[in-house]
Amino acid sequence: MDNKLLVIKGNILFFEYGFVKKSLLIEDDSISLISDSLHVNQQYKLINAEKYYVIPAFVDGHAHLLSMAKRSEWLDLSKIDSLQKLKEVISETSRIIGPKKWILGYGWDESHWRDEQRYPTRRDLDEVAPDNPVFIRRIDGHLAVVNSLALKKLHIKRNIRGVILGKDGEPTGVLKEDALEYASKQLEYNIDTLAQGLIKVALEAQRKGVSMSHETMDLDDLSSFFYALQKIGNLDIKFYTFIVDQFLDYLISRGLGKLASKNAKIAGVKVFSDGSIGARTAALREPYKDDPSNRGMLLKDRDELVEIFQRADKAGLQLAVHAIGDRAIDTVLEAMKIAKMNSQLRHRIEHFELIDDDHIRIARKLGLIASMQPNFVGQWQMPGGMYEKRLGKNRWRRMNPFRKIIEEGLILSFGSDCMPFDPIFGIWSAVNHPVSDSRIDVLTAIKSYTYYSSYAAFLEDVQGEIKSGKIANLAILSHDPLKIQDIRKIKIIAHIYEGRINYVTWS
Repeated sequence: MDNKLLVIKGNILFFEYGFVKKSLLIEDDSISLISDSLHVNQQYKLINAEKYYVIPAFVDGHAHLLSMAKRSEWLDLSKIDSLQKLKEVISETSRIIGPKKWILGYGWDESHWRDEQRYPTRRDLDEVAPDNPVFIRRIDGHLAVVNSLALKKLHIKRNIRGVILGKDGEPTGVLKEDALEYASKQLEYNIDTLAQGLIKVALEAQRKGVSMSHETMDLDDLSSFFYALQKIGNLDIKFYTFIVDQFLDYLISRGLGKLASKNAKIAGVKVFSDGSIGARTAALREPYKDDPSNRGMLLKDRDELVEIFQRADKAGLQLAVHAIGDRAIDTVLEAMKIAKMNSQLRHRIEHFELIDDDHIRIARKLGLIASMQPNFVGQWQMPGGMYEKRLGKNRWRRMNPFRKIIEEGLILSFGSDCMPFDPIFGIWSAVNHPVSDSRIDVLTAIKSYTYYSSYAAFLEDVQGEIKSGKIANLAILSHDPLKIQDIRKIKIIAHIYEGRINYVTWS
């Protein structure tokens, strides 16, 4: 539906007041007028949302929709609830496709399994698919498991960092961090598959009320991504992208930091300092409670980080630095202090999970944005969950202290990391944090998922809140999020992108 003049009547969210009954006049792609009442004649198209609740469309401040698009034809293993079920699914897939063809899957999470809460091994996969190369990536993206045939086909040598060996000195099939990336780069996809995958994820974004995603990609993905966008032509979502730091020289020398199209813009550089709690690769000061010989993986030391930070900052590139464990956060913040960077570039620290008061104070002084994923709380930080098992009670309590971060004056931007890709679940998680002192209210959580994620992309002047003159990116909700007891029950009734209705569930 392409509208020149669109009127929305409903309960409109204003961050200063909450929901107020108003009418919005939308001309072309922007909100031109907000009024108590508007006379509607035949030149207008009316959306009567008086029973519903209108908010700014969500901006996912940390997602991997490109990865979702690339694996759109892979097995979705996110609903698997046991190791046995995983093996059954792979066995059945092998039977259907026949020998020699790749079996690729993603999204499994052993911490929620009912039988054995351990990583699968190559022997588990060999047992059910010995004649197919198998590659299955964990939900967090920092660990995958391959079978013996895949190990052979991918030419994975045991001396690559992240190849996990068993007591017998042989590869277990578990690949972490560097080894995982080495393997992943050899898995092929084509432009047509990517284009179709991007169309699918854009439709999913509409269903979730999302108008923009902050993304990470490497140089190979970058060219394929822009070519696929050109092939598609029109896609109702925008991408704010970071290129991984190993391509920093190329990014600077070719001036790619200013590359932009209708749907995508290169923002800066993504730097990984550690891994994840789920893969036990987040870098910790003290060992993992459930793996006492392991403190995780610090992927870059302080001096390496200082060099990258200074070069990116000098080139005017925004930094998005992945740091989950307290040892990684120590190292990143120390490197940032030494690098003496320009706070006007709005550098970001991604995840920022296992933190203390000093971390928050230093981050505030450095002018950093805390780019965090509240859905991690709902997934793994509830009592008795993976975070408590991996870290113990004391460190579990320190994870994701949203309220303290805001009270100390940091900008808090929310994203999903696609675990799951669902802002409503993220807002529920932030509001229901198991540590009461870390909870935030619903309005604050929505603002972090709209206005402050726009701020993190230098777009707060044009989107992220409902105001006259701003882009008409809107989501219409089934229930009042400020009053409903279980926020997870809220449905996205409609999504409006740049003044056009592209998703609606009522006539």
